[in-house]
Amino acid sequence: MQSFSRIQPISLREQVVQQIRTAIIEGQLKPGDHIVESSLTDQLGVSRTPVREALILLEREGLVVSEANRGSFVRAFTLEDVSNIFSMRVALENATGEACIDKLEDDDYAYLDNLIERQKVHITAGNHKEIRSIDVKFHRFLVEKSENPLINRFWSEIVAQIAALLNIRAEAIPDYNEYLAISDHTSIVVAYRQRDLEALKAANKRINDRVASECRLAIEMLGG
Repeated sequence: MQSFSRIQPISLREQVVQQIRTAIIEGQLKPGDHIVESSLTDQLGVSRTPVREALILLEREGLVVSEANRGSFVRAFTLEDVSNIFSMRVALENATGEACIDKLEDDDYAYLDNLIERQKVHITAGNHKEIRSIDVKFHRFLVEKSENPLINRFWSEIVAQIAALLNIRAEAIPDYNEYLAISDHTSIVVAYRQRDLEALKAANKRINDRVASECRLAIEMLGG
């Protein structure tokens, strides 16, 4: 008989968080936009309490900033923010490699290879939402393989910021070559397969330096 996992109920607060987070990451709410609580409560059909709780959580994720007597706003990233975020990302990815480069097995590589192939399909189809989703799954899979709760926690704190920055890049550079992600992910998998930590760290630095530069350029192009 087929076995099923139990359905986990999602709290009202988490549903509100997911909707606002998605609106920010996908650019429906723009950097600097004022997030009006009363408007959200009307649109979502909820009271102010889950909205306020959601905004507090999104502020912790780095997507929202609150100002005394003014309210909450979508975070407008600075060039320094970009440098800090990607410096943290490369540090976490290097720590992930140190923790699990000798742990990955054939099933893990098969999963990563499948993600790369699926990403190729979505790039060809121009399905940007799925391209981003697979990118997150690729990196989160490796982070989780580290089995290090601190790496997982810090990764969770920056992953939404990275997603928002990649959307800004896509908006500023609509003809961006998404196939670069394929070569990036392939070089990461090759380094893991060869259990070559130095090659992995070199790939992490090269990739993050380039993407950070692209995101800084995007912010400048959009007047940030």
